Parts: sequence; structure tokens; C-alpha cells
Amino acid sequence: MKKIIFFFLAIVLITTSCTKDFADLNTNPTAVTKVPTSNLLTGAIQDLIGINSGLGSNKTFMLYTQFWSQREETGRSRYGDIQRDWSAWYLRGMPELYNIIELNTGANKADYVGYGSNNNQVAVAKILRAWAFQNITDAWGNVPYSDVGKPEIAFPKYDEQSEIYPKLLAELKEANSLIDVNALGVKGDLVFDGDMAKWKKFANSLRARIALRMSKVNPDLAKTELASAISDGVIASNDDNATVAFQVEEDHANPLFLEFKVQQWTYVSDVLVNAMSADLNNIDPRLAVYADDAINLGVIEGLPYGLTDDQSSAIAQDDASHPGALVRSSTFPSILFTYSEMLFIESEAAKLNWIAGANDELYYDAIRASMDFWGVSTADAEAHLNAVDVVYDDANWKEQLATQKWLSFYMQGAQAWAEYRRLGYPVLQVPAAEVQNDATEIPRRFYYPLEEQNTNGDNLARAIQAMGGDGFSVRVWWDRQ
Repeated sequence: MKKIIFFFLAIVLITTSCTKDFADLNTNPTAVTKVPTSNLLTGAIQDLIGINSGLGSNKTFMLYTQFWSQREETGRSRYGDIQRDWSAWYLRGMPELYNIIELNTGANKADYVGYGSNNNQVAVAKILRAWAFQNITDAWGNVPYSDVGKPEIAFPKYDEQSEIYPKLLAELKEANSLIDVNALGVKGDLVFDGDMAKWKKFANSLRARIALRMSKVNPDLAKTELASAISDGVIASNDDNATVAFQVEEDHANPLFLEFKVQQWTYVSDVLVNAMSADLNNIDPRLAVYADDAINLGVIEGLPYGLTDDQSSAIAQDDASHPGALVRSSTFPSILFTYSEMLFIESEAAKLNWIAGANDELYYDAIRASMDFWGVSTADAEAHLNAVDVVYDDANWKEQLATQKWLSFYMQGAQAWAEYRRLGYPVLQVPAAEVQNDATEIPRRFYYPLEEQNTNGDNLARAIQAMGGDGFSVRVWWDRQ
């Protein structure tokens, strides 16, 4: 495992004012001194994976998509946590990305070529920025985007998601064109260790993800962009996966590992266990990796999803299964994009006749790739393809693909929630216990942060009007039935 040396920049990331958040982002924190851009990149990636795999929004996504259940403090499973703060996204990692771009396009850009060619550094920062902004807009809808990073703007407007998505595609295409695989690769790269060919594949794969996600609302552009992305070269094996390992050192360890050092409240849900055991004669072999045996039972047992604190506490803590030892380990990686997801995208695109290929074979290959990622043997993976709920059925293709894609997204809460909203599968039920905040369905988006009402109220009001409200049932632009 790579040993990472972390450099701490003179920037304070803790704030209580969202206006101050954007003011901080729109100020260059490295202006007082020359900072190696390799350090900026390392810090940005470490911060972003901490959000991507953290115990805040990511854990909420894992609960919304019913991978996990909570035994104590069950409110998030019943939609009690309505307003998620987005300042982490805007203040942790994002400023460094803007600075990398500025430093490598400014008058003194020659000072930074030792950390990777200027264009390669700009490309990587743009790719990561696009990845981050898609996560932000998918959770909230209309969000600050085009005004971010501009020092003269203290009160950023909210861009409509219908405008953000095409701009993300354009930014990724620009990044792809900037990459020179024969020039010096970027330093401080925790994702691909400076392998620029893999950064190109990641950029194109993100284009495909974005394109397919808007397939219901702009199918013509989606089709064109997806086919172009695949033609330009996408993730083609698990060796190309965009993942970042956490570290043994606790300051940079897997957040789930840190949680279990303090409390063991998180369990796999009965929904997940039942889905992976639908064919009792051919149980999904990934289940033994996703979950540990319940201590008292010696078998995997899911904790019923969506219970109240009183209901869940009536179940002995050792009568249900925790997430597996692998995903709780200190170094288990944060997952940005996998080969399995790319194959599921290609399978759906083939079914829509957007690209050439046999969608059923691509569907099977996607499952194989997921099995391989999780360490399942080839023999066990092939055997599971014969399970009654897995064997391809063209009449039921969407539910099958969506369910298998959901299973492959274990530990990728944001993507699982987004694809559940887009595809409508797997079939998930609102908790039987009393839900909170008048929720009538599994949330379609996050409420806007409360602090925005006080500090950026005019722009927030315009965003809410454009969105059609600010509630759980308000759908983001691409989320259409």
C-alpha cells in the first residue's frame, strides 16, 4: 500500500455560515505561498473520498436504498434527517481543484510542470470537479455551480440541473482532450498513480453515466453523448476501476471502520439479505462478503428495516448481521466508478439500441465483473448466473438490470440512490413504522441546507420556485417516471 505524506494547508474548513462557505471557496487559500500542486491533489482526493464514503450523506444514501438498517437512532431510516449540509462538498477538496486549475493556467504555470504536465493536471482537476458536482446536483437538484470559484461573487445563484448536466459533459470532454498520455503524469494521484490513460477512461465513463442518467429527459443528447463516450474508450476491466484505498492510520481510515471502533449500530437490512437469497438453492455469493454472520445465530440475518428505536432495541444486538469484515476494514477503498457499472450502462444502452451489442450478455458480464471485484471465484460467479432471479428475462429486463445494478452498488450509496430513482427498481417499501416529516415515499432528493435560508435567501427562493418546492417528493430534473 502506498505511504502517503499529507501536507496541511493554511485553510480553515469549519464554518457555520453558508455565505462564508462560498466566500472561502471563492478565495485562493494558497495565495500567500507556492504550494506543490501534488499536495493539493492528494489533499483534494483524500477529502472527496471522505465525503463519498463518509457517515453523513453517504450513510443516509445507504439507508435510503435499504442496504443497511440502524438498531439505535433509527430516525434516518424513517426520513427524520431532512436537511443535509452541503458545505463539505464545497469546502473540502473543491477549493484545491480550483487552485490546481488556476495555477496550471496562470502566468506562472511553468513553475508547476514538475508535478505533471500543466494540461494533465488541469484535466484531472476538471474530471474530479465534474464527478463531485454530479454528486451534489443529484442529491439536491438545482445548486450553485457556475458562480462557484469566482472571488467577486458572495451570493452564488443556483444553476438548474438541466443546464448543469450538459456543462458537466462538456467539461469532461474538454478534460479528455487535454490529456496527453505521453506527457508527465500527475503527481499526488491516489486514484491512478499518474496513469493518464486510466484518467481518460474514467472521464469517458463519467460521461456515459451522466448521459444515461438524463435519458428520460433529453434522450437525443443522452444517446449521442453515451455512444461518443464509449467510442472514446471507457473502463474496460476491474484494473481500470476508479477507487481509492483508505489508510491504516486512523486520520485517513475508512469511516465505517472508525464508526465500529466506537459503536456497532449499523446492520445489513433484511431487504438486502432477502434480495440476495431470493433463490434459496443459489444464494448470491457476494452476501458472505457484504455481511457477517449474526454472532448468536451463526448465519447471516438482516435487521428489519425502518423500525423505531423501541422496536429495534427489542432485537438482541447479536441476533442480526453487521456489514462484512472487509467493508469495515480500515483500508477498504472508496469507490468512484467500477467496470461493473460500465457494463450495466452498456447493457441498458444496447437494449435501447443506442449502441451495438447483446444486452443480455452485457448484463451477465456486469454481474461477473461485480463478483470479481468482490473476490468471488469464477466458478461461484458462473453458478450464480443460473439463479432463478438472475437468469435473463427480456420481458422483465429493466427490473432485473436495476436490481442487479443495485446489488453491485453496495458501499456506493449515492449511485444506488440515483439509479433507484431513475429506474424505479428494486421494489423498496416505505418503512412500516411511523415515518417522519410527512414523507409519503422514499425521498427523491435532499432538502436544501437550513443555513441557506438565512444567508442566500433570495437565490434559494428562486431555486425552490424553479424546482417546484423543497420537499422529499420534489424530483430533480432527470427523475421522471
